[in-house]
Amino acid sequence: MDGSTIARLISSVRDRRPRSRHDLRAWAEAFAGVRIPSRAVCPGHSSPFEMFASQVLDRPSLALWHGPRGSGKSFLSALDTHLTSRFNPRHETHVLGGSRAQSEQIYRAIQALVLDGSGTLGGDRGSIRRLLKTEAAYANGSRVAILAASPTSVRGPHVASLKLDEVDEIDPEIRESAIGMAMDLRGVRASVLMTSTWHRPAGPMADLVDRARAGAFPLHSYCVFEVLERCPTSRSGPDLEKCPGCPLMPWCHEGRDDDPQGRPKAKRSDGHYGIDALIQKVRGVSPRVFASDYLCRGPKAEGAWFKEFDEARNVSEAAEFDPSLPVHTAIDSGVFTGAVAFQIHRGWEWADPPKPTRVHVFADYLAEGRSAETCALEIREMLDRLCGSATRFVSTDSAGGARNPVGPTVISEFQRCGLVGETGLQPWPRYPGCVIEGLNLIESLIRTADGEPRLLIHPRCTQLSASLKGYARARRAGQWMDYPADPQHPWEDLVDALRGGLSVALPEGTAPAERPLRRARAGRVF
Repeated sequence: MDGSTIARLISSVRDRRPRSRHDLRAWAEAFAGVRIPSRAVCPGHSSPFEMFASQVLDRPSLALWHGPRGSGKSFLSALDTHLTSRFNPRHETHVLGGSRAQSEQIYRAIQALVLDGSGTLGGDRGSIRRLLKTEAAYANGSRVAILAASPTSVRGPHVASLKLDEVDEIDPEIRESAIGMAMDLRGVRASVLMTSTWHRPAGPMADLVDRARAGAFPLHSYCVFEVLERCPTSRSGPDLEKCPGCPLMPWCHEGRDDDPQGRPKAKRSDGHYGIDALIQKVRGVSPRVFASDYLCRGPKAEGAWFKEFDEARNVSEAAEFDPSLPVHTAIDSGVFTGAVAFQIHRGWEWADPPKPTRVHVFADYLAEGRSAETCALEIREMLDRLCGSATRFVSTDSAGGARNPVGPTVISEFQRCGLVGETGLQPWPRYPGCVIEGLNLIESLIRTADGEPRLLIHPRCTQLSASLKGYARARRAGQWMDYPADPQHPWEDLVDALRGGLSVALPEGTAPAERPLRRARAGRVF
């Protein structure tokens, strides 16, 4: 077979659209020199190849990729963009990021893949006619435009493909406007792909992840171990005897019992991310940042007040309403009205072992811009539904009694609507230092010095959980201060409700009840 015949065969393979996962893997290795990791090593995670193949072959109308920093999200999105463009003549794709630099990540990836990349059968640079800083023009008339996420850029013409890179940094209003650009064109179904790490506790990604988990669109999550290089025997030792000296061991050896062969994660991974590079990250960033940006275990919060809050330990079905105990409801009113309902499980010092006091939050409420009457009726309906005729104690911020020039006071509205307890509507204590004291009480309940959680939150209380993760300290002159940032709506409205309610329900803190003194008749005392 002569050289020209071989060239024609290679060209025909290059121009054949991948129809299966096998074809897709072969094309990527043959013409882009890319081998995509195909194994998920952590429970609940997707392999990068399965995530990529689903996007290319299934082409969902909307999908979300959640992955670690530097793991190849933008690179795989660029490869999907290239394949869609070269196999669909006159196809239009817009790429938007939280900033121009983020948008250009996909541009640089296209350059590395197509112009500079080469696989076992060569490259694919002939498919692109022109690659500029903000635009790629294909020989078949397809076009990729690199834009910054701004109100003006999302008012462009309709396109069939839209890529939103680092969506956690894109304003939700701009994101929603951008999605409006996606439209079925020339027989190709519209598709929007959103990729990001997850930085902020209550940012855009938090809402998108919740919606995806509820079934609105596909969510693919993976962490750095899915793309980590295979750990060689020279590093671990034949029997893993060198592993205790590796900084990655606490995370790498998690879940070994779930593997039939008892292998750590790095013995099952087969990616491109260097082990030494990951060790550098472990030694150079905080545990919270490492867990967020590389293990993809949820967002990090800069200057977080409640650093010990952990959904795995503080959120539990065990916090469900107990009909044998009274219910404490605390309400923080304002533009945002936040409320929590909780119960106190009293401890006893003389128990063996001593039984600590615990707080179980089984309901939360958050509303913006509603009248005091509407909030009172909705909170009362929530309590009636969840705890029926249980004994109730209700407290609120005493500022709610201030006269409002446009209508009645908040407290009087609560009372008129029947939102009162056994002792009426109790005001929260107000004195110098009461805010810090209340926040410290919450912190001590979240995790005591012996490592035990004494605050449990029911899984239905998603807004309170987000508030505890996002509640932050004030920052002055580059330093985190020992008082909260202000304002922090809506987080502070639920945290303040919990703080104020606990100050009424636990005026002496969480100290366990003392053993009562033994009594004796007066005549016996001498």
